[in-house]
Amino acid sequence: MTPEKEIQQQIAENIVSLSEVLFSAQAWKFFQRLGRGYLYLHKVLQIEHTSGNNFSLIEGASQLGDRMYYTAKGTEAWQMMQLSAAAARQPILYAQFCAFIDNYDPRKEFVVIVGFNYGSDAREYFFLRRPEIPPEQAFTIVSDRPLEFGIESL
Repeated sequence: MTPEKEIQQQIAENIVSLSEVLFSAQAWKFFQRLGRGYLYLHKVLQIEHTSGNNFSLIEGASQLGDRMYYTAKGTEAWQMMQLSAAAARQPILYAQFCAFIDNYDPRKEFVVIVGFNYGSDAREYFFLRRPEIPPEQAFTIVSDRPLEFGIESL
């Protein structure tokens, strides 16, 4: 794995870990409305090497905004994901991802993708999470105190 991919992977893991309760709550909310699927968060990030092992991160604005999106299985967005260039380049990885969607337990788990950049620089990292606070309970917590989680409402 290249240093850039390692850095992106670490950033994606940190984003998911730091926002686990909020993501868990959102996953439950969307699962209740739309069925099985995954959360998707997009980031634009440029990694510039300065010297040796030093680097700087330059975050840009995503065309999708900073919102978390949900893609339900079988929707048009789901079909587009399966036909994406990233899926074509990594068929085994995306087959594993589809198996996660088919088999995760929405009462205990959620699936999230953190995507970086666009075009040939696009990379996606997906995670099957079993949070300490189950999704249904997280939904209640976040709904009762949304401002503590940096949102106005859930």
